[in-house]
Amino acid sequence: MVERLDSADLEQFDEYMRQREELFLELEQLVVPAEQMAVLRLEADRLISIESVIVARMVTLRDEARQQWDKIQQGRRSQARYDSAYGGGDSLFFDARR
Repeated sequence: MVERLDSADLEQFDEYMRQREELFLELEQLVVPAEQMAVLRLEADRLISIESVIVARMVTLRDEARQQWDKIQQGRRSQARYDSAYGGGDSLFFDARR
């Protein structure tokens, strides 16, 4: 995931998070002898440092999505104000002579 971090899409992040969750569930059930614990702890620390890079990218993508969403919402609010200023967008003409 780190290798393709800049080009990863939402589906790839979703798949990464799903696999990560499965791995943690497996690790919770794992019984490790004390002598192997130190080695596994070092590997876990390395993975946690890599994970921080992935999380930072996910936060950046979330912020970008939020900015785009805010722009869309602002456009909708502007359109609604414009439409309401002119009677909701549909013009009606009345013939006063009838």
